[in-house]
Amino acid sequence: MAGLELRTRTGTPATNESLKIIKALLHRGFIFLPEGEHANVIAFTPPLTITEAQLRSSVAALQKEL
Repeated sequence: MAGLELRTRTGTPATNESLKIIKALLHRGFIFLPEGEHANVIAFTPPLTITEAQLRSSVAALQKEL
């Protein structure tokens, strides 16, 4: 499990941006979940059977959306 907390430049939770990224990833076939009190954490909980190629693809998709 891994999580990436998003905040604005002023330090407030970047909830809208986080949800926008998660939705875009879902449309591309990747399942990331909103977590945290303000839903500003992008959580990635892959199955234990994930392949290295799938993991790299997921991270590349997240990087592109960011």
